[in-house]
Amino acid sequence: MQESLLKKHLGYAKFSSDPRVLILDTGYLVVRDLLDACEDLGWQVTRVPAPQKGQSSGDFVGRLLEAVARHKPDYVLTINHLGFDVEGALAQLLDRFDICVASWFVDHPTLVLGSAEGIATDSCQIFSFERTALPWLEGKGFKDPAYLPTASNGRYFRRGTVDESLAMKLATKLSFVGNSWWTKSRLEPTAQIRKAARALSRRKTITKEFFGGGLEERLHQIKAPTAAIRFDIAKAAVAEASMQRRRRFAEALHPEGLRIHGDPHWREFVSDLDLGGTLDSKTELPALFAGSEINTNVTAEQMPTAVNQRVWDVPAVGGFLITDAQDDLLEFFTDEEDVVAYRSFEEAADKVRFYADKPELRRSIAARAEEKIGKEHRFTHRMLAVYEVMKRRFG
Repeated sequence: MQESLLKKHLGYAKFSSDPRVLILDTGYLVVRDLLDACEDLGWQVTRVPAPQKGQSSGDFVGRLLEAVARHKPDYVLTINHLGFDVEGALAQLLDRFDICVASWFVDHPTLVLGSAEGIATDSCQIFSFERTALPWLEGKGFKDPAYLPTASNGRYFRRGTVDESLAMKLATKLSFVGNSWWTKSRLEPTAQIRKAARALSRRKTITKEFFGGGLEERLHQIKAPTAAIRFDIAKAAVAEASMQRRRRFAEALHPEGLRIHGDPHWREFVSDLDLGGTLDSKTELPALFAGSEINTNVTAEQMPTAVNQRVWDVPAVGGFLITDAQDDLLEFFTDEEDVVAYRSFEEAADKVRFYADKPELRRSIAARAEEKIGKEHRFTHRMLAVYEVMKRRFG
């Protein structure tokens, strides 16, 4: 009786009027961008606080179903499948009531889903910022996973919204913003996991190619008592590789006067590094990007082809960026015209020296990238893309 009553309340028509979206708010930074984008588009949007890390409580499920019945969204939207339990109970429940879900991975799906099985349902549409993860997601049973890169939030990362006095205060000749990966590689994993991750790294070099074809086979080759521990070992090895990549990046650009805004563990790499504190993402971060002469970037090992947030946010405020030559970067931008790419840290240092005394050239390159961001790479653009996919599949 209770289920039939629920079906009556949840069996409303979808995609029949202006877009309505329910967003699971797990506290993840990108969630705020989604809420802002939906509001900027004039959509009916509501949020439901949700748990993280593969857990889903009965209290949350009740609140979610109540919110769905009350707001009648076209679909539920979440980031990194957060809010869903690894056993797939919530996914199967929503599927039973024909509540469709859009789940957008902005970190590599393998590192998020791990050993979870049976979580794919007919009512779930997956989006991934990393295109090479799509075959793996299909192998997990998700139908037609779609590629969707991240973007920039036009409310904060727009030239007209930057606090100019703050930009002058934070301005530097050469900057990078990001964490060192020390916590994820050295502090979060247990001693046993770190030892196994080092052994894995000795057998198999952990680079961006690790996530390419044959990933499932490589993961199964990791010796561990359970599948969950096997994925923990892989995550620790990837974190260590990302940390070592950032160490080499810092060492290469330190002689050029690099200032890093990030965690204090950067000093484990370069003891006399010019290290600033963390920045407010809505005010200080756009001000730094706009005010600095050269902004730099380095991509973590979990991203074989994708670009990280700095690729969108730096040009969005008119900042000049030198970044590594990811495939997606060269898909959306033209090297030396609206972005500057490097293929080694030695080349990165060379390009920093080349552009250091060319302010007009830096401004012209940044301006072309800024124009592209405004036309194609805002979170509003991504939300429109999600809606079209969801309507086409479930409407």
